[in-house]
Amino acid sequence: GTVDLGRGLTEEQRRVVTKDMEGLKIKYELPTPDGVRKRQYRVLEVRRKPAKEEMIIVEGQNISVVKYFTKQYGVSLKYPNLPCLWVGSRDRCTFIPIEFCTMMSQPLPRRKKLPDEAIATMIRQTAVKPLDRQKKIMEGLQRNNDKYKNDPYAKEFGISLSGTMTKLTGRILDPPSIEYRDNGKDKNIVNINKTNPGKWFQDKNTYLNGADVSNWAVLDMAQLNDGQYKEVVQGFVTVGKENGIKFGGIDKVMKVKVSMKDMDEALATIEDHLVRIGHHFQAAGSKLDFVLIIFAFKAGSLYDKIKHLGDMKLNISTQCCLKANLYKGGNLSKQVVANVCMKINSKLGGINHVLSKGCRPNILKRPVMIMGADVSHPAPECRSFKPSIAAVVASVEPKAVNYEVQVRIQDMGLESNEEVIKDMKQVTRNLLLKFFEKNNGRKPEKIVMFRDGCSEGQFLTVLAKELMAMREACRELEEGYQPPITYLVVQKRHHTRFFPSDTNKYRNGNALAGTVVDQGINHPTEGDFYLLSHEGIQGTSRPCHYQVLWDDNNMTADELEVLAYYLCHLYSRCSRSVSYPTPTYYAHLVADRARKHHNELAQFDCGSSSGYSAGSGKMTESERRKIKEVVERGVEKPMYFV
Repeated sequence: GTVDLGRGLTEEQRRVVTKDMEGLKIKYELPTPDGVRKRQYRVLEVRRKPAKEEMIIVEGQNISVVKYFTKQYGVSLKYPNLPCLWVGSRDRCTFIPIEFCTMMSQPLPRRKKLPDEAIATMIRQTAVKPLDRQKKIMEGLQRNNDKYKNDPYAKEFGISLSGTMTKLTGRILDPPSIEYRDNGKDKNIVNINKTNPGKWFQDKNTYLNGADVSNWAVLDMAQLNDGQYKEVVQGFVTVGKENGIKFGGIDKVMKVKVSMKDMDEALATIEDHLVRIGHHFQAAGSKLDFVLIIFAFKAGSLYDKIKHLGDMKLNISTQCCLKANLYKGGNLSKQVVANVCMKINSKLGGINHVLSKGCRPNILKRPVMIMGADVSHPAPECRSFKPSIAAVVASVEPKAVNYEVQVRIQDMGLESNEEVIKDMKQVTRNLLLKFFEKNNGRKPEKIVMFRDGCSEGQFLTVLAKELMAMREACRELEEGYQPPITYLVVQKRHHTRFFPSDTNKYRNGNALAGTVVDQGINHPTEGDFYLLSHEGIQGTSRPCHYQVLWDDNNMTADELEVLAYYLCHLYSRCSRSVSYPTPTYYAHLVADRARKHHNELAQFDCGSSSGYSAGSGKMTESERRKIKEVVERGVEKPMYFV
């Protein structure tokens, strides 16, 4: 609804306004009897107290802002309940009433983060279709060439540029076939269409291993009416049954209604609601399987809090979704419910789909541990007080779909980002022990690591330190245990794009999933290849660049390419092939979630774009150590991050 300015702002409204206005320039115009005073200021924040309670010191005396304006300028404020803006320098207390300010037209300050909706809109607007992208590149090349042709220095040194793109020969790998549960009567193997790869349809197949959800709760924060509530529950029961999840019927579901109107209250009471749901099932002598939380609108702070409570504190599996997404097009969308079911099944220890036995890469036929690793760094302005977070995941079964997780918090290098995962030895050791435990005492015979988040300048440092640490971990666990290790770096941030010159492309002009280029633009001595493993829906596809830094397993280029491509099909959130191998993708999700846990524990207000947010850097060493310990202890539930 509309904001009643006469009554002032709630804390949540104030937070939203502060987040939007922080760092922006405003025009301040004060109409006084002697004419209008005009100034320009940059906003620091919206104050918490209303103007009538905001006290300032004038000539040694305390006086409220409202009284000061009346006394000094003979102006009485129209909205004394609205807070003031704190403007100018942080060393001075310059508070001005909002009612005299207007927003100036200006570009967004560079260090201010765009809101999520704006980012999504921007990406949609800037995504350029492959043919247009190709045209733009060629035009740029033409312009540069003309400069070179007429440049005396370039002529003297004999430098010239070719006016065409490099022609390469690529191959298209055959997609794998996907296996679902064998229900006896139906074919449970889905073959991916070779002329339109990158996705498949589950059809009437059910998940390979469906979870049992007898006891669940719905936390309704979107004010569903009774009809909608029944429809949502029934939707999950029906779609779940079609997909192989047994949801308990509507009589088994606990319903809790909460309003999101007052965000402060929602944040303050969410823990009580989740605890109450847990107790309700405990009292009935049953175990709560998961809570479905329906949001009225996107609310990052509430989502982060729920995930922190569910993952770290109360050990409850939670699944959030937006009412607007459930009701796409006015009616309950079966497709959205089915997508949410894939996530729920994974979180509850089920398996959605696997590579069929016939096409499983040879390396997966013996005990092997597939690992993924990523390091997530804080934004530059938060460097002084936010750490880097390293996440490593490792597969613990032959199908390479379920992963165990290790998280480490490491302090930033103050000058540059520290890329190396410092505690790699202990991390590998823990993951090997989990593998050992899950496989009745079998050890992995080989280890394959897909490492993300590493730039070319750091390859050797990262390889030397992490590979040695992994080897030491193996030796420590058992004398003489030296499984061969293959270590690849996966990079997506580069400027190489492929434009198919034949008909092997999607309708929008992107190259087909499975396109591999391993000659022509590759390193002369290091084994590296480009693999495009997803169907680009928006913009121009960006192939992944894989660099083989170490390979004890002596795998052929072909084996590595197929392994990487097939791993892209095991991402449990969708029936598509994704652009990164699943372990790398999961490591990325784990690092992101760990960042949320860390922010919640340290009470950083991440919404703030500048580093001035609440609690910035005011932690004692012991608090830091405690938070590090909690985050690194990890989450009990497997696959919580999907």
